[in-house]
Amino acid sequence: MSTIFKWDKNNMDTLLATCETDGILPYIEKYMPAPSRVLESGCGAGRYVKYLYDRGWDVIGLEWDQDAVDMIKDYWPEVNAVQGDSANSPFPDNHFDGIISLGVIEHWIEGPEAPLKDIYRTLKPGAAAIITAPCLNTIRKIKKTVWWNEKVTEKAATKNWRENAGPQPNRLDSKFKYWPYPTYGEFFEYRFTKKEFIDEIKKQGFEIVEHNPVAIIDGVYHELNPKHKLVKYEDRQFIPTTMGKLVNKTFSAVPFFHPHHQIAIVRKPLKKTKKHATTKK
Repeated sequence: MSTIFKWDKNNMDTLLATCETDGILPYIEKYMPAPSRVLESGCGAGRYVKYLYDRGWDVIGLEWDQDAVDMIKDYWPEVNAVQGDSANSPFPDNHFDGIISLGVIEHWIEGPEAPLKDIYRTLKPGAAAIITAPCLNTIRKIKKTVWWNEKVTEKAATKNWRENAGPQPNRLDSKFKYWPYPTYGEFFEYRFTKKEFIDEIKKQGFEIVEHNPVAIIDGVYHELNPKHKLVKYEDRQFIPTTMGKLVNKTFSAVPFFHPHHQIAIVRKPLKKTKKHATTKK
């Protein structure tokens, strides 16, 4: 797993408020309505665990970082959060009515197979999971082709590599299965093409129900935002200018042109395949 993101207790309420605006909630309400038993696998600071608990879901959060779990329990003692590995969770087979995995599966350097396999194992047959991951969108593909990050955002590192045999760009390291971020240094996440994302999900036996772009204004902020003139980021909210809104609306007409993330709604088939017939030991 990659470097663990550290959460700030001072941001808990601000993070909670983003459940109303990040575009994920309608999918939860549609595919795993309350009082479904729901797992958020890789729950971070626990915003959705708290949000869903307050509205009648039977929800539990699983988080690798013990500090984050302690923070959740201290700040929201009424919610259920446990420490554990999203690739090897402590839950029984066929246990949950729904599973949420938001920006988690991209953090395994060996690829997303293990966390996806665990979602499949612990999900009830016929139940749905909501999975998001960073998108290697059209803008990022163009930047990748022209080596934009190496030439523009990491010029000093690239010069050091070329002139002094310094650390090479991560994309040249054969240990990476997909396009890694950041450009140089310690691995943090993969960014998947639409096909890579869906192929990894299908390999585990899931049926695809929906596959859509999500976190779209985030994409303007990250990839189309010179000197942050179009979109600012304050209090965990993206704040676009009038021009930023226009840019976002214009490019949103082309699916997957610039979203930061992609979302897949998947379902575990009612009938087990031979591949998934065994129970976890």
